[in-house]
Order: sequence, then structure tokens, then C-alpha cells
Amino acid sequence: MNFKYNKKNIPLKEKINVIFEDNSIIVIDKMSGLLSQPVKDSQEPSVVELIRYFWKSKNKRQGYIGVVQRLDKETSGLLVFAKSKEAQRILQKQFEHHKIKKRYLAIVKNVPREKKGRLIGTITRDQKSKRTVLYGQETKEGKEAVTRYKVIESFKDKALLELAPETGRTHQIRLQLVKIGCPILGEPFYVRDKKRIPGCDRCALHSAELEFIHPETTKRINFISPLPADMATIIKNSQEVEEELNE
Repeated sequence: MNFKYNKKNIPLKEKINVIFEDNSIIVIDKMSGLLSQPVKDSQEPSVVELIRYFWKSKNKRQGYIGVVQRLDKETSGLLVFAKSKEAQRILQKQFEHHKIKKRYLAIVKNVPREKKGRLIGTITRDQKSKRTVLYGQETKEGKEAVTRYKVIESFKDKALLELAPETGRTHQIRLQLVKIGCPILGEPFYVRDKKRIPGCDRCALHSAELEFIHPETTKRINFISPLPADMATIIKNSQEVEEELNE
């Protein structure tokens, strides 16, 4: 859904894909390049601001927008927001107790040794560099990070992975994949080689599935977002190269 968004230093046209909305929640399929929520002293557009503009364009009442999860700016895919404080409290509790199913898709450099597995480590913040870092064992200051992964398709120098985080630490998936020597294509921070692939000028990570208990109806609901065009193109090109090599 395309619309105009008039705010100083923000592009006139942005895209927001509302895939579900009722009185309690609104679910967005976020495009890469958008912040999940406003950042202090930043003029960059965020999903929260675009929801407000979406409501205004539909002549809807401006209501409460409660943040319950975040995606990095370059990550695309599913995000849920609460439309009341009570709904926000219920959803936050589900996230805290790992009751929400999250599934990501990522294109990584290299191919993991094992076709599927469980990545376990401890994530903490380095006091000197102020960076989030991952350790292979527990530390007093750190918090456990666990992610299940499965190789969906592999090529000579890259692979498409399905990832299901069991915990919700900052940059968890990105750090754990760097740790096993399979950084996400376009990883902007935790690798030395930050070269981007033409046609996918971002970190190739997508929030593909979100499942949780509706805060009002108490029924489990599921949302799925297909692989976005830029990532799908990388896979298609890799498949064509593999076919040529096998001829």
C-alpha cells in the first residue's frame, strides 16, 4: 500500500503493509530500511509513525501503539503492535516467557557443517567497546541465547537458513551465525568484510513467521510473510549458477 508521508527530511513516499488489524493488535510486514519505532533525535521514518499515517489516510481514530518487539532497521518481515496497554502487557508477557513462535529466514555466507542444529551461547555487552558480544560459555554478566536452525537450501558459497530463536537477545541470530563462520550476507557490524551483494543492499534477514495467543480472544493466530524480492533474487541467481555448473 503506497501513500504520501509528509514530514521534514523523510521521503514523500513510503510503503506499509498492514496484514491484520482488529481492536487489540495490528500486524505489519515491515520493509527493510524502516526503523521499528522512533529514535530520539532521528528524522528517519519508523513503522510506528507510518501506522499513524495509515490510520489518518483511512480516517481512523488515532489510538495507542504499544511496542512489544523490534526488528533491526535492515531486517524485513513481521511485527506485531498492541493497540491497548492491556494487550501490550499480555503480548510482552508471552515474549518474556517464550510463548511466541518466531521463524526467520536468512541467507548466509558459507554453509553450516550440520544441516540442522541448536546454537547456544551467552550474549553480553563489552564494557570497553560497548558492543554486544557472544561467548560460547556462560558468563556472570551475560544472558543465554539459544537458536535452532535448519538449512533449507545450500550452494557453493552460501545457504538459505530457517532460524527459530528460543530466546530474544539483541542481535542474537546475527552474532550466533558469525560465531559458526556463516555470517548473514550484508552483515553491517560484526564482520570485517562488509561488502554488499548487488540487488540486496542490506542484511539478508527476514522475519517470516509469527505465531502467538491473541490478547483478547485467547486463540492462537499465525502469520506468514514470504521471502522478499531482494532475497528471493539472490536465491534464484544462485540456483541458476549451480545449474550451469552441473551441466
